[in-house]
Amino acid sequence: MHGSSPAERRDGDKVPRQQRERLSPQVATQLREMIITGRLRGGERLRAEHLADDLGVSATPVREALMSMTGEGMVDFQPGRGFRVVPLTRRDVLDVYDMQAYVSGRLAELAVPRLTEDDLETLDGYQDKLREAVAANDAGLIEEMDFETHRLINRAANAPKLAWMLTLTLRYVPFGAHAEVPGWPLAARDDHVPIVRALRMRSPVAARDFMQAHIHHAGDLLVEMLAERGVLED
Repeated sequence: MHGSSPAERRDGDKVPRQQRERLSPQVATQLREMIITGRLRGGERLRAEHLADDLGVSATPVREALMSMTGEGMVDFQPGRGFRVVPLTRRDVLDVYDMQAYVSGRLAELAVPRLTEDDLETLDGYQDKLREAVAANDAGLIEEMDFETHRLINRAANAPKLAWMLTLTLRYVPFGAHAEVPGWPLAARDDHVPIVRALRMRSPVAARDFMQAHIHHAGDLLVEMLAERGVLED
């Protein structure tokens, strides 16, 4: 993410309003990931000017992003004291994954009658590439095949409101490198097998249940890693 010049970064009013409005969601995404990875710790004071320098933007979109995050429960604002990171707990992360599991499961259920034979062949191809990527320890390809698998299923469901709700849950745990999570590559490889099998057997209930189990598994693995890193608080 780039700013214009040091002077402009110090003065948000010099950045056009439309540009700030485009920047604010991007800044919020970066700040959420900084919190979920522990770069910003619970209770830490957040100074918009310092964060702006780190991110290469003006202070104005940073302040706008922080204000939006107060409504999400990730940042606290008190007049005269400014912004602080709300401590992240195990329950917080698991609650988000519970909701993500529900929505993802429902999308898989709805996708069953709509998936074509070509779609299923494509999913099989993704699974073959995923197995190869795990064997080669290719983190980038692992994440790509996992993403493409879920995207195909979610789009096939043809449920835009549910898909929108899913994007909201992803905003709260925007961990950008799942392949770094111990056990996650194997979970992506192995958990997809019963999901694709259920889709091919045209079993909506099984597709839903296996998808939900997969998302819960991913959430558990992430929580374990975050706890080991000291990111989560009791």
